[in-house]
Amino acid sequence: MSLLQIGLALDDALFLLPFLTLVFAVVVLTGGIVYLEHRKEMALIEAGMYDPEAADPRAWVLGGGLVALALGLADVTTTLLAGGVPQEGIAATFVGLAALAYYFYKRRASERRAPDSASRS
Repeated sequence: MSLLQIGLALDDALFLLPFLTLVFAVVVLTGGIVYLEHRKEMALIEAGMYDPEAADPRAWVLGGGLVALALGLADVTTTLLAGGVPQEGIAATFVGLAALAYYFYKRRASERRAPDSASRS
């Protein structure tokens, strides 16, 4: 192997370094978030303050809906500004709108049920 071939192989490896660093950073951040959430729940359980009903699972629907809506609208906007016909962005926009509609529908339904259950006690 000549010095030039070694240099080219090293160049290819250095080209992938930023991508591998980004993937590693995402994995580390995700693991850190999961670990901190786990520690928080364990501390709440030890303190006797853990309430599994208090966690709102619809928060993920709201966050996902907002992200899908933002990505869809961004794709539609950039495609329209470039003079093209939007395609994929429209689907993401409607998925985001559907997730937001579902979130607000479920929130309204739970608000209607909350006074009924409080009056029965």
